[in-house]
Amino acid sequence: MRLLSILLCCCLVPAAVAAGDPVQLIAAVGSGRVQAVRDLLASGGDANAKNGAGRPALVIAAASGNTRTTRELLLAGADVNAVDAAGNTPLIGASAYGHAGVAKLLLASGADPNLKNAAGQSALARATLAGWPDIAEILKQAGAVEEAADSKKK
Repeated sequence: MRLLSILLCCCLVPAAVAAGDPVQLIAAVGSGRVQAVRDLLASGGDANAKNGAGRPALVIAAASGNTRTTRELLLAGADVNAVDAAGNTPLIGASAYGHAGVAKLLLASGADPNLKNAAGQSALARATLAGWPDIAEILKQAGAVEEAADSKKK
């Protein structure tokens, strides 16, 4: 069975690389295979590809904390403020899961620290809720605005 898996990978990946297959790109991003991501992007892969649930490759890379994969996607033109079905941006994902290096990279690439997801939470709110004060501070220095807990829209 293992030999079959190896043969399938060796035989199918070159065809996918040549075709810029978004499924292969998403799989490579999700597993952190930087060279495969680089190869797929170089062969015409879409840096803004989404998985079947509508989650952009950059959101996946950022939430997993893979700085190198995140960088490759950004260099290939991925939308730094892309959103998934829940409105989560790459910065919200990186902030929620404690990936300070990725958060810094995204901010340096122009990520908006004040965008909110569908639940009304910003990257700063997610970092604070998850207990990542270092990321909260990075976000504040980048211009993230805290909202008063008792402020309600009327």
